[in-house]
Amino acid sequence: MANQDRSFHILLTGANGFVASHILSILLDRGYAVTATVRSKEKAADIIKTHPSWEGKVQFVIVADFTAAKPFDELFINANAPFTHIIHTASPLNFGVKDIQKEMIEPAVRGTTEILKSAHHYGGLTLKRFVLLGSAVSVLNSFEDITREGRPYTEKDWNPVTAEEAIARKDTVLGYNVSKTRAESAAWEFMKTESPGFDLTVINPDIIIGPMIHPISGPKSINETNHFAIASFIDGTHQQIEGVAFPFYHFVDVRDVARSHVDALTNPSASGQRILLISGLISPQLVVNIIRKNFPTLRAKVPEGNPSQVLPPGVHPTGWDMRLSLDILSKGTREQSWKYIDLETSVTDTVRSMIEAKVI
Repeated sequence: MANQDRSFHILLTGANGFVASHILSILLDRGYAVTATVRSKEKAADIIKTHPSWEGKVQFVIVADFTAAKPFDELFINANAPFTHIIHTASPLNFGVKDIQKEMIEPAVRGTTEILKSAHHYGGLTLKRFVLLGSAVSVLNSFEDITREGRPYTEKDWNPVTAEEAIARKDTVLGYNVSKTRAESAAWEFMKTESPGFDLTVINPDIIIGPMIHPISGPKSINETNHFAIASFIDGTHQQIEGVAFPFYHFVDVRDVARSHVDALTNPSASGQRILLISGLISPQLVVNIIRKNFPTLRAKVPEGNPSQVLPPGVHPTGWDMRLSLDILSKGTREQSWKYIDLETSVTDTVRSMIEAKVI
């Protein structure tokens, strides 16, 4: 459906990532001109090796350190045509850190603010919108009482977690929550204080699962969320369901995440909005039920648990009020309606992609 105006020039950061690969696929399918950042020439080559049909359709630029300012300055200055839109997905995701403040929080904030500064200084009159891949962890409460369902979260909610709490507990999951919350907050603060010529849309998905189309080179290439939510029940990480907990209990398919970013480029209703992306419930038991049902040959590897018990004992996660976000998402589609990919489809397609990639 390559039918879009080629005068659009999209800058996509972190193009070889799990989510960004799907975004790039849609951008190219819709006929946009794309400049995509990767950390090395090798990573650009891996993308083309994985998707040979993309060769010549996307221009790659090397940004080895996206937390510094200079590479982004040069990127704007040297662009073969002015950028009209930016989709920023590049963000550190490494739970094996020793210093939460210096290795998680500060890089996440700088990785957002530095590209915003470059966009403001060099984007000119052509740059219309900056779409940021955020996270639902910026919205939910890291310390919610998981044993009882609270008031549904909305786009107005912010996670109250602090860096001091994450550091004191030496908890990298909390550190990640802080990093995403701080980065998004810094983006909105930048827009308020600098008043750039472009507007901002932040898209906040919960646990992202779905088929993998990014470059794969063995089991370690499985992205973090697909591993803990799905692969860990197949590869022997979890021999049983009992006692297995997820950090959160709502999900969204990666294809919906990608579609929402590309739709947001031209959706007037997305201007200045935080958009929540929540498809529905996910739990260890729901995931293994789907795998065992749809992949009989994997049943010997996948624990059975208690098929009728959807959530772990005592777990009653707080839900989400999606009315505003669904209205915005709907207005960004041709059909003027938004329909999420369901959990069974998402898990089934994910496992199938893992089998095809020979990583499970």
